[in-house]
Amino acid sequence: MKVYEGKAIKILDEIDRIIIHTLRQDCLTPFVKIAKKLGVTEGTIRHRVKRLSQDGIIKRFTVATDPTLLGFGALAFVVVSISPGLVHQVAQELAKLPTVLEVHEVHTYGDLLIKIRASDLSETARILSDQIKTIQGVMGSQVIPVLNVWKDEIASQGLP
Repeated sequence: MKVYEGKAIKILDEIDRIIIHTLRQDCLTPFVKIAKKLGVTEGTIRHRVKRLSQDGIIKRFTVATDPTLLGFGALAFVVVSISPGLVHQVAQELAKLPTVLEVHEVHTYGDLLIKIRASDLSETARILSDQIKTIQGVMGSQVIPVLNVWKDEIASQGLP
């Protein structure tokens, strides 16, 4: 076990890593198929997935979609400057917005870095003016529109 931010963190073995990698590629992969690949029983895989879920390592099973095909072709990152002492409060409010995909605290050019999706640049501007800039504590923002996406995936954090 490792300790991270006061929490005991389980060190994953190779079987756990392969299970996670396989399910990240296709969360509908049958446990029997994973078990056969690893030379263990289906019950072992079921038990490990349950434990990984209970431990919070696997947070959810989901479906990856193509945002452009769903009408959300405009992607932008926004650097948001916040009034002193209000970063946590503003971050929570931003996280409630459905068009905000990610909220990160930074301390370089602003206070928060957010990732948003919209149908086009006009909607991006509307989201900024009508939703983001109206949150109490938001002092300013800088938009970085994304021209091309070469990879858009949650970091594997050293997993195979």
